[in-house]
Amino acid sequence: MKKKILTITILISSGMLLSFIKLQKPIFTNESLIENANEYMWDNFHSGNYDSIPSILNKLHDAYREDPEDKTNTSHLGFMYLWAFSERGRKEPDPSIEKNIYLSNRYFKEAIKLDPTDYRLLGFQSATNICEGALKQKWGMLAKGYIDGFKAVNKWPQFNKFAFSFVESQRKKNTLMYNIAMKYQWDVIDECSCKKLTKKTILNNPGKVISELIEELKNTNDQNKKRVCWNSWIAPHNLEGFLLNFGDMLVKDGYVKEAKEIYAAIKFAPSYDEWVYKNVVKERIKNAETNAILFNKALDLQHSDRNQIFINSTFSCSGCHQMSKKEFDNYKYLKTLYINS
Repeated sequence: MKKKILTITILISSGMLLSFIKLQKPIFTNESLIENANEYMWDNFHSGNYDSIPSILNKLHDAYREDPEDKTNTSHLGFMYLWAFSERGRKEPDPSIEKNIYLSNRYFKEAIKLDPTDYRLLGFQSATNICEGALKQKWGMLAKGYIDGFKAVNKWPQFNKFAFSFVESQRKKNTLMYNIAMKYQWDVIDECSCKKLTKKTILNNPGKVISELIEELKNTNDQNKKRVCWNSWIAPHNLEGFLLNFGDMLVKDGYVKEAKEIYAAIKFAPSYDEWVYKNVVKERIKNAETNAILFNKALDLQHSDRNQIFINSTFSCSGCHQMSKKEFDNYKYLKTLYINS
Protein backbone atom coordinates (compact mmCIF):
# COMPACT_ATOMS: atom_id res chain seq x y z
CA MET A 1 0.00 0.00 0.00
CA LYS A 2 2.84 2.38 0.88
CA LYS A 3 4.48 1.64 -2.47
CA LYS A 4 1.26 2.53 -4.32
CA ILE A 5 0.95 5.82 -2.42
CA LEU A 6 4.61 6.61 -3.12
CA THR A 7 4.14 5.83 -6.82
CA ILE A 8 1.04 8.04 -7.07
CA THR A 9 2.84 10.86 -5.25
CA ILE A 10 5.81 10.66 -7.64
CA LEU A 11 3.50 10.67 -10.68
CA ILE A 12 1.55 13.68 -9.39
CA SER A 13 4.74 15.54 -8.50
CA SER A 14 6.24 14.75 -11.90
CA GLY A 15 3.10 15.99 -13.65
CA MET A 16 3.13 19.21 -11.64
CA LEU A 17 6.81 19.71 -12.39
CA LEU A 18 6.28 19.18 -16.12
CA SER A 19 3.35 21.62 -16.08
CA PHE A 20 5.48 24.15 -14.20
CA ILE A 21 8.32 23.81 -16.70
CA LYS A 22 5.94 24.27 -19.64
CA LEU A 23 4.52 27.45 -18.14
CA GLN A 24 7.88 29.07 -17.52
CA LYS A 25 9.51 31.59 -19.82
CA PRO A 26 12.57 30.03 -21.53
CA ILE A 27 15.64 30.50 -19.38
CA PHE A 28 17.95 31.20 -22.30
CA THR A 29 17.17 33.94 -24.82
CA ASN A 30 19.34 35.33 -27.56
CA GLU A 31 20.22 38.58 -25.82
CA SER A 32 22.57 39.61 -28.62
CA LEU A 33 19.69 39.44 -31.12
CA ILE A 34 17.63 41.81 -28.98
CA GLU A 35 20.53 44.13 -28.23
CA ASN A 36 21.60 44.28 -31.89
CA ALA A 37 18.04 45.06 -32.99
CA ASN A 38 17.79 47.94 -30.53
CA GLU A 39 21.23 49.25 -31.41
CA TYR A 40 20.31 49.17 -35.11
CA MET A 41 17.10 51.04 -34.30
CA TRP A 42 18.87 53.81 -32.36
CA ASP A 43 21.61 54.21 -34.97
CA ASN A 44 19.08 54.71 -37.75
CA PHE A 45 16.65 56.77 -35.67
CA HIS A 46 19.42 59.11 -34.56
CA SER A 47 20.56 59.38 -38.18
CA GLY A 48 17.04 60.25 -39.36
CA ASN A 49 17.01 57.27 -41.74
CA TYR A 50 13.25 57.11 -42.31
CA ASP A 51 13.71 54.77 -45.28
CA SER A 52 15.29 52.22 -42.94
CA ILE A 53 12.08 51.72 -40.95
CA PRO A 54 11.13 48.43 -42.73
CA SER A 55 14.51 46.87 -41.90
CA ILE A 56 14.38 48.28 -38.35
CA LEU A 57 10.96 46.69 -37.85
CA ASN A 58 12.16 43.35 -39.25
CA LYS A 59 14.97 43.24 -36.69
CA LEU A 60 12.73 44.34 -33.82
CA HIS A 61 10.15 41.70 -34.77
CA ASP A 62 12.83 38.99 -34.87
CA ALA A 63 13.82 40.06 -31.36
CA TYR A 64 10.16 40.14 -30.31
CA ARG A 65 9.66 36.55 -31.46
CA GLU A 66 12.75 35.62 -29.45
CA ASP A 67 11.38 37.27 -26.30
CA PRO A 68 7.91 38.88 -26.43
CA GLU A 69 8.32 39.90 -22.79
CA ASP A 70 11.26 42.22 -23.36
CA LYS A 71 9.63 45.53 -22.44
CA THR A 72 12.21 47.74 -24.14
CA ASN A 73 12.09 45.94 -27.47
CA THR A 74 8.29 45.89 -27.36
CA SER A 75 8.10 49.64 -26.66
CA HIS A 76 10.55 50.27 -29.52
CA LEU A 77 8.12 48.56 -31.89
CA GLY A 78 5.53 51.09 -30.72
CA PHE A 79 7.92 53.98 -31.32
CA MET A 80 8.99 52.84 -34.79
CA TYR A 81 5.44 52.31 -36.04
CA LEU A 82 4.64 55.76 -34.68
CA TRP A 83 7.61 57.26 -36.54
CA ALA A 84 6.44 55.57 -39.75
CA PHE A 85 3.03 57.20 -39.37
CA SER A 86 4.14 60.60 -38.09
CA GLU A 87 6.58 61.44 -40.90
CA ARG A 88 4.45 59.90 -43.67
CA GLY A 89 4.83 63.10 -45.69
CA ARG A 90 8.30 61.89 -46.68
CA LYS A 91 6.66 59.28 -48.95
CA GLU A 92 4.07 59.21 -51.70
CA PRO A 93 0.50 58.91 -50.39
CA ASP A 94 -0.26 55.41 -49.13
CA PRO A 95 -3.85 54.42 -48.26
CA SER A 96 -2.56 51.79 -45.83
CA ILE A 97 -0.44 54.26 -43.82
CA GLU A 98 -2.91 54.34 -40.94
CA LYS A 99 -2.14 50.70 -40.06
CA ASN A 100 1.07 52.01 -38.47
CA ILE A 101 -0.88 53.92 -35.83
CA TYR A 102 -2.89 50.80 -34.98
CA LEU A 103 0.25 48.71 -34.61
CA SER A 104 1.95 51.43 -32.57
CA ASN A 105 -1.02 51.45 -30.22
CA ARG A 106 -0.93 47.66 -29.90
CA TYR A 107 2.75 47.47 -28.94
CA PHE A 108 2.54 50.41 -26.53
CA LYS A 109 -0.30 48.59 -24.77
CA GLU A 110 1.83 45.44 -24.51
CA ALA A 111 4.83 47.41 -23.26
CA ILE A 112 2.72 49.05 -20.53
CA LYS A 113 1.61 45.63 -19.31
CA LEU A 114 5.26 44.61 -19.12
CA ASP A 115 6.29 47.82 -17.33
CA PRO A 116 3.44 49.90 -15.87
CA THR A 117 5.98 52.23 -14.21
CA ASP A 118 7.29 53.68 -17.48
CA TYR A 119 4.98 56.69 -17.54
CA ARG A 120 6.25 57.88 -20.92
CA LEU A 121 4.46 54.93 -22.46
CA LEU A 122 1.17 55.96 -20.87
CA GLY A 123 1.37 59.28 -22.69
CA PHE A 124 2.32 57.79 -26.04
CA GLN A 125 -0.28 55.03 -25.84
CA SER A 126 -3.05 57.45 -24.99
CA ALA A 127 -2.01 59.54 -28.02
CA THR A 128 -2.11 56.54 -30.38
CA ASN A 129 -5.46 55.52 -28.89
CA ILE A 130 -6.81 59.00 -29.64
CA CYS A 131 -5.53 58.77 -33.22
CA GLU A 132 -6.87 55.25 -33.76
CA GLY A 133 -10.25 56.22 -32.31
CA ALA A 134 -10.45 59.25 -34.61
CA LEU A 135 -9.38 57.30 -37.72
CA LYS A 136 -11.83 54.47 -37.07
CA GLN A 137 -14.52 56.85 -35.77
CA LYS A 138 -14.75 54.82 -32.58
CA TRP A 139 -15.77 57.52 -30.16
CA GLY A 140 -15.47 55.29 -27.09
CA MET A 141 -11.84 54.59 -27.95
CA LEU A 142 -11.26 58.28 -28.57
CA ALA A 143 -12.76 59.19 -25.19
CA LYS A 144 -10.67 56.54 -23.43
CA GLY A 145 -7.58 57.97 -25.10
CA TYR A 146 -8.30 61.38 -23.60
CA ILE A 147 -9.06 59.95 -20.17
CA ASP A 148 -5.82 57.94 -20.23
CA GLY A 149 -3.96 61.02 -21.45
CA PHE A 150 -5.04 63.03 -18.42
CA LYS A 151 -4.10 60.09 -16.17
CA ALA A 152 -0.66 60.03 -17.79
CA VAL A 153 -0.27 63.74 -17.06
CA ASN A 154 -0.93 63.03 -13.38
CA LYS A 155 1.76 60.33 -13.38
CA TRP A 156 4.50 62.45 -15.00
CA PRO A 157 3.23 66.01 -15.51
CA GLN A 158 6.09 67.67 -17.40
CA PHE A 159 6.71 64.89 -19.91
CA ASN A 160 3.10 63.97 -20.60
CA LYS A 161 1.84 67.55 -20.68
CA PHE A 162 4.14 68.08 -23.63
CA ALA A 163 3.12 64.76 -25.25
CA PHE A 164 -0.57 65.60 -24.87
CA SER A 165 -0.22 69.17 -26.13
CA PHE A 166 1.89 67.98 -29.10
CA VAL A 167 -0.93 65.71 -30.28
CA GLU A 168 -3.63 68.30 -29.64
CA SER A 169 -1.73 71.00 -31.56
CA GLN A 170 -3.54 69.58 -34.60
CA ARG A 171 -6.92 70.72 -33.26
CA LYS A 172 -8.60 73.92 -34.40
CA LYS A 173 -7.62 76.90 -32.29
CA ASN A 174 -10.12 78.08 -29.69
CA THR A 175 -11.42 74.54 -29.22
CA LEU A 176 -11.36 73.02 -25.74
CA MET A 177 -8.55 70.58 -26.50
CA TYR A 178 -6.38 73.17 -28.24
CA ASN A 179 -6.80 75.52 -25.30
CA ILE A 180 -5.78 72.73 -22.90
CA ALA A 181 -2.78 72.01 -25.14
CA MET A 182 -1.71 75.67 -25.03
CA LYS A 183 -2.15 75.75 -21.25
CA TYR A 184 0.11 72.71 -20.94
CA GLN A 185 2.78 74.48 -23.01
CA TRP A 186 2.81 77.41 -20.58
CA ASP A 187 2.83 74.94 -17.66
CA VAL A 188 5.86 73.04 -18.96
CA ILE A 189 7.90 76.22 -19.43
CA ASP A 190 7.02 77.33 -15.91
CA GLU A 191 7.85 73.91 -14.44
CA CYS A 192 11.21 73.87 -16.23
CA SER A 193 12.24 77.03 -14.38
CA CYS A 194 12.83 78.05 -10.77
CA LYS A 195 11.21 81.38 -11.57
CA LYS A 196 7.47 81.95 -11.74
CA LEU A 197 6.87 82.08 -15.50
CA THR A 198 3.27 82.85 -16.37
CA LYS A 199 1.72 83.27 -19.80
CA LYS A 200 1.67 87.03 -19.23
CA THR A 201 5.33 87.12 -18.14
CA ILE A 202 6.47 85.12 -21.15
CA LEU A 203 4.43 87.04 -23.73
CA ASN A 204 5.67 90.35 -22.31
CA ASN A 205 9.24 89.57 -23.42
CA PRO A 206 9.45 86.10 -25.04
CA GLY A 207 13.00 86.30 -26.38
CA LYS A 208 14.48 87.41 -23.05
CA VAL A 209 12.51 84.85 -21.01
CA ILE A 210 13.46 81.94 -23.26
CA SER A 211 17.14 82.89 -23.51
CA GLU A 212 17.33 83.18 -19.70
CA LEU A 213 15.51 79.86 -19.32
CA ILE A 214 18.07 78.15 -21.56
CA GLU A 215 20.90 79.56 -19.45
CA GLU A 216 19.13 78.43 -16.27
CA LEU A 217 18.64 74.89 -17.59
CA LYS A 218 22.24 74.70 -18.74
CA ASN A 219 23.40 75.25 -15.16
CA THR A 220 20.77 73.32 -13.21
CA ASN A 221 21.58 70.14 -11.28
CA ASP A 222 17.92 69.12 -11.15
CA GLN A 223 17.93 65.82 -13.05
CA ASN A 224 14.15 65.77 -13.48
CA LYS A 225 14.34 69.09 -15.32
CA LYS A 226 17.33 67.90 -17.32
CA ARG A 227 15.40 64.81 -18.44
CA VAL A 228 12.29 66.67 -19.61
CA CYS A 229 13.45 70.18 -20.46
CA TRP A 230 17.00 69.69 -21.72
CA ASN A 231 18.75 67.56 -24.35
CA SER A 232 19.88 63.96 -23.85
CA TRP A 233 21.32 61.02 -25.74
CA ILE A 234 17.79 59.83 -26.49
CA ALA A 235 16.59 63.25 -27.71
CA PRO A 236 19.71 65.32 -28.50
CA HIS A 237 17.61 68.30 -29.67
CA ASN A 238 14.67 68.03 -27.31
CA LEU A 239 14.99 71.70 -26.32
CA GLU A 240 15.11 73.01 -29.88
CA GLY A 241 12.18 70.81 -30.88
CA PHE A 242 10.07 71.89 -27.90
CA LEU A 243 10.63 75.58 -28.62
CA LEU A 244 9.97 75.17 -32.35
CA ASN A 245 6.69 73.42 -31.56
CA PHE A 246 5.83 76.12 -29.00
CA GLY A 247 6.44 78.82 -31.61
CA ASP A 248 4.28 76.94 -34.13
CA MET A 249 1.40 76.68 -31.66
CA LEU A 250 1.66 80.39 -30.87
CA VAL A 251 1.60 81.24 -34.58
CA LYS A 252 -1.51 79.09 -34.99
CA ASP A 253 -3.05 80.83 -31.98
CA GLY A 254 -2.42 84.29 -33.43
CA TYR A 255 0.67 85.35 -31.41
CA VAL A 256 2.83 85.86 -34.52
CA LYS A 257 5.14 88.58 -33.19
CA GLU A 258 5.80 86.70 -29.94
CA ALA A 259 6.39 83.44 -31.81
CA LYS A 260 9.07 85.09 -33.96
CA GLU A 261 10.95 86.10 -30.81
CA ILE A 262 10.76 82.55 -29.45
CA TYR A 263 11.96 81.11 -32.76
CA ALA A 264 14.89 83.55 -32.69
CA ALA A 265 15.79 82.56 -29.12
CA ILE A 266 16.30 78.90 -30.13
CA LYS A 267 19.78 79.89 -31.34
CA PHE A 268 20.85 80.21 -27.68
CA ALA A 269 20.60 76.42 -27.25
CA PRO A 270 24.19 75.14 -26.91
CA SER A 271 23.53 72.40 -29.48
CA TYR A 272 21.87 74.69 -32.02
CA ASP A 273 24.78 74.76 -34.49
CA GLU A 274 24.67 70.96 -34.78
CA TRP A 275 20.90 70.83 -35.20
CA VAL A 276 20.05 69.42 -38.62
CA TYR A 277 16.81 71.42 -38.73
CA LYS A 278 18.09 74.87 -37.77
CA ASN A 279 17.25 76.22 -41.23
CA VAL A 280 13.59 75.55 -40.41
CA VAL A 281 13.83 78.30 -37.78
CA LYS A 282 14.77 80.91 -40.40
CA GLU A 283 11.91 79.76 -42.60
CA ARG A 284 9.48 79.90 -39.68
CA ILE A 285 10.43 83.52 -38.90
CA LYS A 286 10.21 84.49 -42.56
CA ASN A 287 6.85 82.79 -43.15
CA ALA A 288 5.19 83.36 -39.77
CA GLU A 289 2.33 85.51 -41.10
CA THR A 290 1.57 83.02 -43.88
CA ASN A 291 1.83 80.09 -41.49
CA ALA A 292 -0.75 81.71 -39.20
CA ILE A 293 -3.21 80.90 -42.00
CA LEU A 294 -1.71 77.59 -43.19
CA PHE A 295 -1.43 76.07 -39.71
CA ASN A 296 -5.16 76.63 -39.26
CA LYS A 297 -6.20 74.85 -42.46
CA ALA A 298 -7.70 71.37 -42.25
CA LEU A 299 -5.24 68.55 -42.84
CA ASP A 300 -5.89 65.43 -44.88
CA LEU A 301 -4.55 62.10 -43.67
CA GLN A 302 -1.77 62.38 -46.25
CA HIS A 303 0.46 65.44 -46.01
CA SER A 304 0.39 68.16 -48.63
CA ASP A 305 3.38 70.18 -49.84
CA ARG A 306 2.52 73.28 -47.83
CA ASN A 307 4.09 74.25 -44.51
CA GLN A 308 2.81 72.14 -41.65
CA ILE A 309 2.70 72.71 -37.92
CA PHE A 310 5.49 70.71 -36.26
CA ILE A 311 3.51 67.53 -35.52
CA ASN A 312 2.37 67.26 -39.14
CA SER A 313 5.79 68.00 -40.62
CA THR A 314 8.25 65.57 -42.15
CA PHE A 315 10.47 65.99 -39.07
CA SER A 316 7.89 65.54 -36.30
CA CYS A 317 10.07 62.89 -34.62
CA SER A 318 13.47 63.60 -36.18
CA GLY A 319 13.29 67.25 -35.12
CA CYS A 320 14.13 66.21 -31.56
CA HIS A 321 15.90 62.88 -32.09
CA GLN A 322 18.16 63.26 -35.12
CA MET A 323 21.88 63.83 -34.55
CA SER A 324 24.39 65.48 -36.82
CA LYS A 325 27.31 63.30 -37.92
CA LYS A 326 29.56 65.07 -35.43
CA GLU A 327 27.10 64.45 -32.60
CA PHE A 328 26.68 60.83 -33.64
CA ASP A 329 30.45 60.30 -33.38
CA ASN A 330 30.71 62.18 -30.08
CA TYR A 331 27.83 60.29 -28.48
CA LYS A 332 29.19 56.83 -29.30
CA TYR A 333 30.74 56.44 -25.88
CA LEU A 334 27.29 56.81 -24.28
CA LYS A 335 25.62 54.23 -26.50
CA THR A 336 26.26 51.24 -24.25
CA LEU A 337 24.59 53.05 -21.35
CA TYR A 338 21.37 53.75 -23.21
CA ILE A 339 21.06 51.13 -25.97
CA ASN A 340 18.30 49.28 -24.14
CA SER A 341 16.42 52.39 -22.96
